[in-house]
Amino acid sequence: MTPPPRIRPGSEGLRGRGPGPRRGASVVARVSLGLGVALGIAAAIAPESAAEGPKGPPAAPAPDGGASARFVGTVRPPDLDDVEHMCALLTGCKGLPFPTGFVPRDLPGCVKALADELASPRAASFSLSLKECGLRASSCGELRTCALRGARPDVCAGRGKAGAVDHCDDGGRAITCAGEKPVLVRDCPRGGEQCAVVAGKATCALGTCEADAEADAAPACSASGTRIVECRKGKLLSSDCNTFGLKCSVGPDGPQCVSPTPACAGEGTTCDGSVAVSCWRGHEVRVDCGAAGLACGASASGRAMGSCVVPPPSGAACDPKAPARCDGASLSWCAWGKPRSYLCKSMGLARCVSDDKGARCAP
Repeated sequence: MTPPPRIRPGSEGLRGRGPGPRRGASVVARVSLGLGVALGIAAAIAPESAAEGPKGPPAAPAPDGGASARFVGTVRPPDLDDVEHMCALLTGCKGLPFPTGFVPRDLPGCVKALADELASPRAASFSLSLKECGLRASSCGELRTCALRGARPDVCAGRGKAGAVDHCDDGGRAITCAGEKPVLVRDCPRGGEQCAVVAGKATCALGTCEADAEADAAPACSASGTRIVECRKGKLLSSDCNTFGLKCSVGPDGPQCVSPTPACAGEGTTCDGSVAVSCWRGHEVRVDCGAAGLACGASASGRAMGSCVVPPPSGAACDPKAPARCDGASLSWCAWGKPRSYLCKSMGLARCVSDDKGARCAP
C-alpha cells in the first residue's frame, strides 16, 4: 500500500485519495477552473482556478440578477438582461485578461451559452471571474480591472512574445501571459495559498510536501474536505472548493468539487413546482427556474434553457435560426423564439458590427 504524501508544517493534509481514470493529471487540469470546458465552447482553454477571486474586500455589491458568486444550495439563474450586458462586454471589449476563445465572439452565441450554463446545475461551479466581474461590471474598464484581480495592467510586459508563459507576480498571483498580455490571472492569496511555478506552469499551492513517485501523481481531498490537493514536484497544489461554496468528495473519477447537499444517483431532472431538481456529481442541485421568470418541465411550445424552460412568447415570435443583424448601434436577434434588441451604447460601446464571426458590440 502506497503511503500518503508527507506534508511539511504549514500545509493542509490529505484524505480520501481517489486515483480515478486520469491518475497522472494535475489538479489544475481536473477541477472546473473556467468557462471553456464547462460550456464546451473552448476545448483548448485550461479551466479557471477555484482559488481565483478578488483579494481583500469583495467587489461592491451590485445588481447581478440574483446570481451569487458562491453556491448556497440552490442555483438562481440571472435575468437575461444581465447575461446580455455581460456578453456585450465579453465580446466587445479589448484587452481583457481572458484567453482567446474563452467565450464565443458573437453576442447571441455568448448569451445562449452562458444563459444555458447559469440555468443548469453546472452553475454551482461556474467561473468566478464571470460571476464576480462579468455580471457586475458596467463598462470595459470595470470588467478589465476586476478580472486582473489587483495585478498591474503591464504585468506581462516583455513576456509571452513567442507563446504563453507563466510567472508569479509581486502580489503572489499566478499569471499566464501571451503576446505580452495577461490571459489568465489567479489570485492565490485569496484562498490562503501561494503562487508556485511547477513544470513551467504558474499555479496555486498551499506549501511544500514530500511524496514518492507514485503518490506524486494522485490528487486527493484535503483533511478539511474543502480542497482538492495534489503533491507535485514538492509543491502541494490546491483548488479551493469552498470558494465556490462546494466541498471535496471522492467519486469514480477521483476527487472533485461537489454540492454540500444530500447525495443522489441517476440522471434527469424532476420538478418541485418551478424548481428543477437534478443530480450533479452525485449530489442534489436545485435550480430555481421561477426566480428568472422561467418554468420547470417539458412544454410543447417552450424552449429549454439549461434545466429550465422558457415560456412561449406572448407576442410576436421569431426564428431562432435567423442571423443577428445590426440596426445602427443596436443588435437585433432572436432569443428562444422572442425578438430582442440590444443597444450597445448601454454598456459604453459605440457601435454594432457584423462579420463572418457574427454580430457584436464594439468600441
